[in-house]
Amino acid sequence: MDVMQLIYFREVALSGHMTNVAKQFNIAQPALSQSISKLEKEVGRPLFDRVGRRIRLNKFGEIYLEHVQQVLTLLDKAQVEVDMQGKQIENTINIGVVSKPFPQIMVNAFMEKFPTSKIRQITIQPSQVIQELLDEDIDYTISGRPDTRAELEQAVLSEEPIWLAVPKMHPLAQQESVRLEDLAQERFINLPTEYSYRMHTDEMCMNSGFKPNVVMECFHCQTIELVVAGAGVALVTEERAKNNLINAYVKVMPIVEPTYTLKHYILWKKDREMSNAARSFRDYAIAFYKANGATVFSCAM
Repeated sequence: MDVMQLIYFREVALSGHMTNVAKQFNIAQPALSQSISKLEKEVGRPLFDRVGRRIRLNKFGEIYLEHVQQVLTLLDKAQVEVDMQGKQIENTINIGVVSKPFPQIMVNAFMEKFPTSKIRQITIQPSQVIQELLDEDIDYTISGRPDTRAELEQAVLSEEPIWLAVPKMHPLAQQESVRLEDLAQERFINLPTEYSYRMHTDEMCMNSGFKPNVVMECFHCQTIELVVAGAGVALVTEERAKNNLINAYVKVMPIVEPTYTLKHYILWKKDREMSNAARSFRDYAIAFYKANGATVFSCAM
């Protein structure tokens, strides 16, 4: 027994005419008759009385039709719900958030252009972000570091310089710029070790000849407060530094000789089947950052 057998049965039962139903479904009448006979055999009772070339439901058929109509109605309802869920999944973009989400200014602009899309920003642990991508639990994430795994792809969203933030009364506050190698004896405030921004800035210091003495770990948006409190100095992105140029309690300055930058990457699994919405999001994000640069980032990762 299959669904088409039930549909054929219902239509024949309602019309009482094999020929019309055969034409309706564009099948040969003998094939339709065979389908009805097979159904009756499976049910174990005749469902129609044959009167010449016409057939009509008998009592067994009337009982069976009532339940078949209920079954087909439920199947139609199930298909509608499945289609609705499929459309919702097709329009949903799953973003893995570690220490920062995609900036809301970009998300809002995307949603205005693609109003049927839905974005889920899922907070995950730094140690789990790659596995989440590989397991296809998320479509994308932002990272301050590229990843060399063959299963992953990435594109640069933006790049911005790294600056230094010190308390206003710090001796370095009298300078307009600083060399990173001159900070070897400083006490640093930074993100926890598992975050990509911490790894990046630690490598910067190591390349300048010293291991940074990180005395305070915090999340990025608490960094300036701790600098003001005198807990230490901090390496911050240019945009965050410029947001504090008029802060009377902190001095920010560029790092020179050499300069250092932080790149923001969007990462995704190479062979993942992306929905149209997810592909549109990636293309839109890359184009948006190309047009706006790193200014849309308010905090470092």
